[in-house]
Amino acid sequence: MRAVILSHAYVTSPPRGKLRALAGLGCSVAVAVPDRWVDPRGGTVASADWDDDGGVRVVPVPVRGDAGRADLARWDRRALQRLLRDFRPDLLQIEEEPRSYVAAMATAQDRRLHIPSVILTMSSPARPATIGERLRRRRVLRTVAGVVAGNHLAERLVVEVQPDIARSVIPQIGVALPAAASDPGGPLAIGFFGRLVPEKGLDLLLRACVRLLGDWTLEVVGSGPAQVELEALAERLGIAARVTWHGALPARELSEVWEGLRCVVMPSRTTRDWIETSGQPAVLAMAHGLPAVVTRTGALPATVEEGGLIVPEDDVPALAAALQRLVDDPAGRAEIGAAGRRRAMAFFSNEALARRQLEFWRGLLRASD
Repeated sequence: MRAVILSHAYVTSPPRGKLRALAGLGCSVAVAVPDRWVDPRGGTVASADWDDDGGVRVVPVPVRGDAGRADLARWDRRALQRLLRDFRPDLLQIEEEPRSYVAAMATAQDRRLHIPSVILTMSSPARPATIGERLRRRRVLRTVAGVVAGNHLAERLVVEVQPDIARSVIPQIGVALPAAASDPGGPLAIGFFGRLVPEKGLDLLLRACVRLLGDWTLEVVGSGPAQVELEALAERLGIAARVTWHGALPARELSEVWEGLRCVVMPSRTTRDWIETSGQPAVLAMAHGLPAVVTRTGALPATVEEGGLIVPEDDVPALAAALQRLVDDPAGRAEIGAAGRRRAMAFFSNEALARRQLEFWRGLLRASD
């Protein structure tokens, strides 16, 4: 199997675990990435070089326009065409939304070169779309041989346009399981990872924590426009001394935070134009053998299932009750954490994602023979 994958998500090496696992399964994999990408959340700039990353050929492609807006970025058509002609893949997987300019351009290239293409989508019902985006999305979905949906919300939107298209639900980014599970015992050190914005629900977590009886602390990793307001809320609630604000940390510094945690909370709330489509902090918690506490919104319940505790959205008493359960029952924490680690290994590890991805590709190519 020879495959080209196109996505801005793989500009840097850490997210490429799934691709390296595919190479380990015997696939010849090339990944087309922007030569330069701006993280719209923090403004940091990442650049890519020609490389061999664990058997994955990394091919930087010049990108014009807004290098930070995935839907609007204009990838160099000739560079992509050269890659496809030189590498001669059996299949191209485009891990950009069907509404994006690059998805429309890449599928047009595939048709001319007679290469089957697959699109990966994470779109949610809450994400508004312009008329142009809706037209591009419909045209792309009617062109590709198959669809990978990053969650069941995205799959439902695909079915509305193309009910009979070949599809599979596979998260885009996997996790590398730590060699050993974390120790779930001791005081409840609660972790929160995410942007400090209202939809992420940290205010709910602070209000739930103030109700807890027993020994607990809260580690907040992330930054955002609501930070000053949230810090003031912690002061008013009288819990500021128990909360540590780490800010946005680079990956190399996160391991120290994870070592001290005993659970992770994602108290997300749905808004008019946003819904949680990825539960990556919860997946990482499960990979570490820690309970994940999430709200019943978006993709979170289907992500966690038996690997954590699920509470109603915007319900502070229910969130507090779930956390109190973890404070009171360290043995129960361990049981939930062990179930989560098994779930992460089976459904979210890089190796598991690679196996499912390869199986889907093979099925598409057999059907096209």
